Amino acid sequence: MTRSTPTLLWPLLLGLLALWGFLLTRAQQDPLPPGPGKELVLAHCQACHGLELVARERLSRERWHEVLRLMRSFGLQITPEEEAAILDYLALYLGPNPPPEPAPQALAPRTGKEVYANCQGCHGPQGEGNPPAFPPLKGHVESLLRAEGGRTYLLLAVLYGLQGPIQVGGQAYNGVMPGFAWLSDEDLALLLNHLAAWGAPQGFRPYTPEEVAEARKTPLAPEEVLRRRQALRLP
Repeated sequence: MTRSTPTLLWPLLLGLLALWGFLLTRAQQDPLPPGPGKELVLAHCQACHGLELVARERLSRERWHEVLRLMRSFGLQITPEEEAAILDYLALYLGPNPPPEPAPQALAPRTGKEVYANCQGCHGPQGEGNPPAFPPLKGHVESLLRAEGGRTYLLLAVLYGLQGPIQVGGQAYNGVMPGFAWLSDEDLALLLNHLAAWGAPQGFRPYTPEEVAEARKTPLAPEEVLRRRQALRLP
């Protein structure tokens, strides 16, 4: 015999479905403009209908007042103070002539230190390294930038990674460095200039996004980057 869901469970299931629909509505993107009283609108209006319905109405203060009185007759429970705040919000921001939305605030420019957060797990917050697994960058970057071809090698190593045995400060390392080609040209230039700030030769020319973009035109494997390093005359 097929077992059926007990009749008493149906109200519970329907209640759960209603709750799920309510939570989905709350999770949708908020279409209401910011302003005093908005939180009250969110708290009291979207439980019965979507915010899109409220947001697309452009009613006068008198019409919004009538809507609120109608909602109270349907069971909306708010204090006189809450009703006044909701009415002020609706009349101002969802009226026939709402104020212009504020201009978006510009984000603070990203810094090379922020981009370097991708590297410090291996090379340390200050480029001190983590022997014997990961070589230091502070001091070594300066040696690279002083060597002929070292500027290009450093860019390629950051862009495409490095694999194979190397010597840094008289200590041997043989690990795998991943490339960061997934970063933007702007972020890679910021990162390289952050590394150079730990010690660059006089007259150092900062890396540019255009220089990074040019290097992308010739993809290299990490082993090929290693051969570029081996051709350098490093101390």
